[in-house]
Order: sequence, then structure tokens, then C-alpha cells
Amino acid sequence: MTDLEQIKERVDIVDLIQGYLRLQKSGMNFKGLCPFHNEKTASFMVSPDRQIWHCFGCSLGGDVFKFLMQIEGIEFFEALQTLAKKAGIELKNVSKEKTSEKSDLFEISELAAKFFEKQVWESENGKKAFRYLKDRGLKSEIIKEWRLGYAPNTWASLKTFLKNAGFNDQEIFKAGLTVRNEKEDSFYDRFRGRIMFPISDINSQVVGFTGRIFEEVTGEIDAGKYVNTPQTLIYDKSKILYGLDKAKMETRKKDKSIVVEGNMDVIMSHQAGVKNVVASSGTALTGQHLKILKRYTQNLDLCFDQDMAGEIAAKRGIDLAISLGFNIGVLNLSAPTSYVGVKDPADLVKENPLKWQEISQKSQPIVQFYLEKAFQKYDKTTALGKKNIAYEVLPIIKLIENKVEQAHWLDELSNKLKVDQKIISQAMAEIKTDSRRQTVNQKETFLKFESPAHMVLEETLLALLFKMPKKANELIPLVGEDELEIFRDKFYNNIFERLKSGNTLKELLPYEDNLRLELIKFKSEQFFGDLEEKDLETEISRLIKSLKKEFILEKIKDLELEIKGARNQEEVPLLLQKVQKFSNKLSAL
Repeated sequence: MTDLEQIKERVDIVDLIQGYLRLQKSGMNFKGLCPFHNEKTASFMVSPDRQIWHCFGCSLGGDVFKFLMQIEGIEFFEALQTLAKKAGIELKNVSKEKTSEKSDLFEISELAAKFFEKQVWESENGKKAFRYLKDRGLKSEIIKEWRLGYAPNTWASLKTFLKNAGFNDQEIFKAGLTVRNEKEDSFYDRFRGRIMFPISDINSQVVGFTGRIFEEVTGEIDAGKYVNTPQTLIYDKSKILYGLDKAKMETRKKDKSIVVEGNMDVIMSHQAGVKNVVASSGTALTGQHLKILKRYTQNLDLCFDQDMAGEIAAKRGIDLAISLGFNIGVLNLSAPTSYVGVKDPADLVKENPLKWQEISQKSQPIVQFYLEKAFQKYDKTTALGKKNIAYEVLPIIKLIENKVEQAHWLDELSNKLKVDQKIISQAMAEIKTDSRRQTVNQKETFLKFESPAHMVLEETLLALLFKMPKKANELIPLVGEDELEIFRDKFYNNIFERLKSGNTLKELLPYEDNLRLELIKFKSEQFFGDLEEKDLETEISRLIKSLKKEFILEKIKDLELEIKGARNQEEVPLLLQKVQKFSNKLSAL
């Protein structure tokens, strides 16, 4: 058995995909919203029997390898390594030279995480960092679980450690762990005298770090409080949500994600038992963040530091989330029932974990939050106050795509301001949302996958023939002349020829071909499993007619191009005859 076969046998495709998006049982299969294109009705299907997936909306499909490559944007070899690790399989004949640059960066980052972890438990200053974390309210087991560490207050400790492990200056630099000294053409450690928070991707692979200054050791007061890994080949802060690898299952279970400000907020929340929590690590929520979260839920609760009550929407990307159809709530730590002086979830968990559990379940709608803030800020009894309230809240309401929900909030605002709703609606229509919304261009971007029409038709026809293989031999008279091709795709034609000869297709095919074959069979089951023979025959005839039409139209188009570009005008009459010939065939269909 090959490495590929072993991996596919051990890694269940349903389990793998459920790590990225919500799936529901649908007969013998599972279905969900496709993560590769924007849709409201689930067309993404997963077959546990065949161990394949296929989207009937965008036509993408494949096995565990194809899914990981598509969702993570990685090459086949990286997907192979990731799944081999997941399956507990040691790949044969994989040399250091064959390993990709990304794999090297993953290895360097993992070694760095282990180095920082070790300092917390063994070095003198690391133990001070450990005591600091304990004083912040973290338990020892949580410090271990989240792999918190300490970066020595030296210039080259980590660099030396990694070089001794076999990596060179350039490789360590590309992992974002060192800084180049241009004058001396040398490198020094980026993280020095800091408490380290490893940042992991969705598969719990370390991709970067956040380092918090530890003043007790450094004595520095003016130094930046936080230092982050810069963008690298494996780390892009616009695509990484801190803690999502640990929060994804609970997020799916609760059908809600709580987004907080900092790493400590995430860790303390998980310690308190509220585990559907992630952080955007100080950046606004991006389209990529929201695309990732939408795999698990469309419900977001946001919890801000209490000193961030100002331009929240513009800073935190809320507008973008609303325009993408998320249901957004706000967790208010400044509510009367909360603790005085508590600024963030980490503070609250330290004071009273049960109170955070309670608050985490009591969000208020985002528009309600803005309404309350606006009415606290302005005098609703004056004309100026009413105008300011309206123009602070209406841009948010305008982003809501659901007209019923939008009408609800317009009615609410109208009643509170005691202004006719028609006037409120008119005022909303006049508001330009470009500056606040960041325009539709920043909406979640999905790839568009469009196959040529003839390929879609050919694949569908093959899927039908798997239900009625005896019809394969009957297609020749239906097509007629040889110049009218049914299957122009070589793979489809190969399968068609085998079906004609009564081949069971059980012999081994190359990996890619076998995968395409399984997808066609899957499509056959999904689309045509319940059709009676008479209906199958009708559909086959219809498809053949469509393929003929597609083929003839392309021939005519090619001939017309030849006529336009003809240098020898004597050739034109012959080309026109051919056009007429194909036009007659088209009319006869």
C-alpha cells in the first residue's frame, strides 16, 4: 500500500472537512455551504463511502488532499506532509531537499516555540515570567496547553539555538524570528526579554509569535508593549485568528464565535470554560478573517476593551461583517452588573469566571449597542441631537441586507427620535456608506471556477452513462459523422471508450484520473440515482444534442475567424461553404 493510500485510509474526509466548516447529514452523505464560493443554499457534498467531496455550485471537488490544498492554498507536497502527520504515517523517501520552503518555516517556528517554552520552566528569568503569568490568573496546565514561553533578554540566544539545529541565517530570518542589521550585515533575535505567545494556524502548526515586554527583566518602560512576527510565507495576520485551532469545534457546537481583543483574553476565557473565543490580535476583522469564521458560524459576538468605545466600527471591521450577512452582537463589560474597573475578559475571568460565563451568553444586537451609545452621546430632544443620532446609527442600519431586519431598526430609531419613519428612510437613502463600509470591493472574495461548457456537458453525459452503460454503444449512430466529436476531453473519451467495450473500470488508473472518475460516479449518484430508464434516455439524448450544438457553434466561430484573417481570398468561398454546411447541421438539430 502506498503512502497516499495509507493516508486516505486513515484520514476520514468528513472529520477533516468538519474541522473547517459545518456539515449536516444528508442521506448517505453530508452537505454544507461551500467554502470556495458565496452561496446561501448548501451545494457542497461529502461522500464518506467514496471519501470525496464535490460542490455542485462551483464544480470543485476532490479527496482529502485536494480539499486541504484548496482550503489552505498549499501545494500537494505540503498537503501530503500535513495529512501524513495527522495520520501518524512516516513518509518514505522524503529528503530534506524535497521539503518545501514552507515546511522549513513550520519546522523553524515549532523549534522556536519549544525553545521559548523551555525557558519558562528552566531559566531564572523564565521562571519570573511564569510567576507573572500565574499572578495574571493563569493556571499551570493552561500555560502548558497554550505553550506560553519566554524569550531571553539577549541578542542571539534563539538564533544560536536554531543554527545549531541546522538552519542558516536566511532561513531563520524568513521565519520572522530575527532582524537584519544592515550596517554590520548580521542578524539578531527579534524577541528579547518578552513573554511569548505562539500563534498557530487552523491545524495547530506554529506560524508566528506575539511577544509581550516583560519589564521586570528588561527594565524598559518605553519599549513597545507587543512585538509580532512580521508577514512571512506561513504567517499573514489578516488570515490568522488567535486561538481558532482550539475554538473551532466549540464554535461549531454553539454556532457562535466570540471575538475579543487580546491573546490573554482568549486564554483566560478558555480557562473559564468559554471556549468559542478567538482574537483578531489587535487588527480589524478582515475579509479573510470573516471568510474563515463563516466556515463555522454566521453569528459573531464582539467584546471590546472598555477604552475602545470610540470609532469601533471603523477600527474593528464590523461594517464589513454586517455587509457580509453576519448576525453580530456585543458583549458589554461596562453593564451595571459587571465589575467596576474591569477592562477586558481577562480581568473579569481573574475576578469572577462565572460572571464571564454569564456575560458571554447575553449579547445585545450590534444596532442596539450603537443606538444606546448614540442616545447617551447626544440630546434626543434637540434638532441637532436627533440629526447626530440618525447619522451615527443609519450607516450601520443601511449595511443590513435583510430588509425585514432593516425595517425593524428603522422603526426603532423612528420611535425613539419621534420622527416619521419615511423621513428616517429617506435620510438613510442619502447616506453614502463608502467611507464607513470600505465599499463592496472589500467584501469576502471567492474564486470563480468556470469550466468550458462542453466539459460540463461531457462530464454530465458520462455521469449518465454510468447509470446506463449499455447506452454507450448506441451513441455512435446518434452522433452520426465522425467530425462531430462527443468527448473532446481525452480523459472523458478514454472512459467512454472503456464503457463502450464493456470495461468495468476496475483496473488501476493514475491518481488524478481515478479521482476524476470517482467524482463523476458521485455526480451520477447525486443527480441521476432516482431517474427511471426512460428519463435517463431522454436526458442522454438532450445532452448529445447540446454537445452537438456546442461543437458546431465552435466550428462556425473558428471558420469565421479564418475568413477574417484569410490572406488568400481564393480560400474564402471554400470556408464559406463549410460555414453553411455547419449552419445547416445546426438548423437540423
